[in-house]
Amino acid sequence: MQYFFRLLRYSLRYRARFFSGVALSFIVALFNGVSLTAFVPLFDALGDRRPVFSIQFSPEERRILQKSLQSRGLALVVPAAPGRIETALALTFLNATYKQQGDQLKLVERFYLRTLIRGKLRINAAGLSPVKVVYTACAVVLPVYLLKLILLLFCVRLIAGTGYMAVRDLREDLYRKSQELPLSYYYREKTGFLMSRLINDVEIVSAVISSNLRDAITNIFYLLVHVLLLAYLSWKLLLVSIITVPFILAPVTLFSRKIRKSTDRSQNLLGEMNAHLNETIQGIRVIKSLGAEDIEKEKFERINYRLYWRRFKQEFYLKAGPNLVELTSALVTVGVIALGALFIDQSNFTVGEFMAFLFILLFIVRPLIQLSGMVSKVAQAIAAGERIFGLMDTPMEARDPDQPVQPQPLRREIRFENVTFSYPGLDTAVLHSINLTVPAGSMVALVGESGAGKSTLMDLLARFFEIQEGRITIDGEDIRNFTFKDHRSRIGIVTQEIFLFYGSIYENIAYGRPDIPRREVIKAARLAHAHDFIMAFPDGYDTIVGERGASLSGGQRQRIAIARSLLRDPEILILDEATSALDSESERLVQEALSRLFRNRTTFVIAHRLSTIEEADIIVVLSGGRIIDQGTHADLMLREGLYARLQEISRISEG
Repeated sequence: MQYFFRLLRYSLRYRARFFSGVALSFIVALFNGVSLTAFVPLFDALGDRRPVFSIQFSPEERRILQKSLQSRGLALVVPAAPGRIETALALTFLNATYKQQGDQLKLVERFYLRTLIRGKLRINAAGLSPVKVVYTACAVVLPVYLLKLILLLFCVRLIAGTGYMAVRDLREDLYRKSQELPLSYYYREKTGFLMSRLINDVEIVSAVISSNLRDAITNIFYLLVHVLLLAYLSWKLLLVSIITVPFILAPVTLFSRKIRKSTDRSQNLLGEMNAHLNETIQGIRVIKSLGAEDIEKEKFERINYRLYWRRFKQEFYLKAGPNLVELTSALVTVGVIALGALFIDQSNFTVGEFMAFLFILLFIVRPLIQLSGMVSKVAQAIAAGERIFGLMDTPMEARDPDQPVQPQPLRREIRFENVTFSYPGLDTAVLHSINLTVPAGSMVALVGESGAGKSTLMDLLARFFEIQEGRITIDGEDIRNFTFKDHRSRIGIVTQEIFLFYGSIYENIAYGRPDIPRREVIKAARLAHAHDFIMAFPDGYDTIVGERGASLSGGQRQRIAIARSLLRDPEILILDEATSALDSESERLVQEALSRLFRNRTTFVIAHRLSTIEEADIIVVLSGGRIIDQGTHADLMLREGLYARLQEISRISEG
C-alpha cells in the first residue's frame, strides 16, 4: 500500500480543495439519509384511514421521553403512537422546562430527545391527516434530493478535480525525471517501457485517484451514515445483516490479488509492445531492405496475443468480483425481507420502519459493490504505482553541485587528468588514465580504431556520463563544479546521426532559443551554407521537415545542425564523425560551413576520413582506451605508428 499512499500525497498538495470535497461528501451522505428516513411516516401513512395521523415511537424513544419527563416531575406513560393529548402534554412540559438542567439523560439520550423525539412530537402535534403526511414527506424529499445533487456536483468538482490535478503533477514529475535520467539508463532500457510508464501506467492511476477516489469517499460516508440509520430502525435486523458482510465481500478477497498480478503483467506486455513498435517504425528501412516483414509480424503477433489474453483475464477478474458481490447481496436482501416479516408488530417496528430499513439496505448495496470494485482498482493502481515509482526512484549518477561555480570564458586550457571510465553495470574500463592538455582555441583530432574510446571521451567532456577516476578541468576548474545547464551551454555538438524534431526548419535551427530574432536564424543558416536549399522549398524556413528530418538529405540535415550550433555560438565544439556519411559535394559544403564554426573555438574532431583532420593542431591517437600517441600530422606520419597505418587505410578506402 505504500505506493498507493505515495500517489495520494499528490492529491494532498491541494488539501484545501480535497478536504472541502470530503466535507461535502459527508453532507451529501447526511442529506441522503434524511431523504430516506422521510419514507418512514410516508409508508406508515399509506393506507391509514384514521382522520389524524400519529407517528410511531420506538421503544428506546419512549424510554428516553418518559425518563426525561419523570426527571422534570411528570409521570406519563408514552404509548407507541402518542395521541394529540399525550403529545401536547409532553411538548408543553418539555418546552416549559427546556432551559432547566433537571435532566439526568446521557449525551446520546439528550441528542435523541432534542432531535428525533422532539421532531416526532411536533409532527403529531400538527394533527395532519395521513394524506397530508404523504404530501409533506414528498415535499421534504424532493428539495433534499435536489440539494444533494448540487452538493454532489461540487464534490465531484473538488475531489475528482483535485485527483486530475494530482495526475497532472505526477506526469510532469515523471517526465522531468525522464529528462534527468543518465544516458546509461536509456542504453539499458527500451524506449517503449519508458513510454508505457508515462502514458499507460499514469492513465491507470488517473482514474483511481480522481473519480474512483471521489466515489470511494462518498460511499464510505454513505455506509457510515446509513448503517447508523439502520441501527436506529432495528439493531437486531442490522446485526443479522452485518453477519453476512464477510460472505458478501469474499469475492473481493478472492480476486484482488489476481487482478494486481494480471495488471502488472499486462502493463509489462504493453511496454514490450510499445518498444517493439518503436523499433520497427525506426528501423523500417532495414526491415524492408532485408525482407524481414514476416519475422517482425510474427514477433508482434506473439506479443499481441499474450497481451490480449492478459487483458481479457484482467477484465474478467474486474467484472467477476463485483458481480459476485451483487449476487450475494441480493441473497442477503431476500433473507432480510423474510426476517422482516418476523419483526413487524406495528408497535415496536412498523411497516414504514421496515420499508425504510429495506430501502436503506438496498441503497447501501451499491456503495458496497463499488467499494469492493475499488479494492480491485486500488490493486491495479498499486501495481502501476510500483512501476512508476520504480522509475522515479532510479538513483541519479550525478546532480548539480550545492554551490555551483559560475563558468567564465575559456582562456587557457582544457585538461584531462588521469581520466578512467567504465560504463555503469560493466566491470571493464573503456578509458584508462587519460591525460591530455588542450590549449584554448586549438583544434584537436581524435583518431583510432572503432571502440577505442573516442566518443566516450567526448561524452565525458559533455558530462553525459560521470567520471569514476580523475577529473576534467576548464581553466583549472573541475567541470563537476558547474551546473549541467551552464556547462553544456558552452558546448556545441554535431554528430553523424543528426536528430531533427518534427516541425519547421526555423524551429529546428532555433531549438532551445524560441525568442531568437528571425534574422539571427537566417544569418546562422547562411554561414552554414543552408540558406539556399532552404529557400528552394516552397515554404522556405516554415517547411516541415518530418519526423527525424526524414524529408531532408543527409547533407541538408548536417548543415541545419551546424546552423543550430552556430546560433548557440559555443566556446567548445565537438564534431563526432560529422561528415562520414556524406557524398563529396555535400562534404565540401559541410566542411566549408564547419570552417566557420572552428573560428575562435576550441574544437574536438572525431573523423572517419583522416584527410579532413590533417590541419589539426593536435592529433590524439587512441587504442584500447589509452592514448598511445599525439602530435601534428607531420610528426605522427614520421613515427610510422598506428596513425600512419590508419592514414594508409583511409587513402585506400577513399581511392
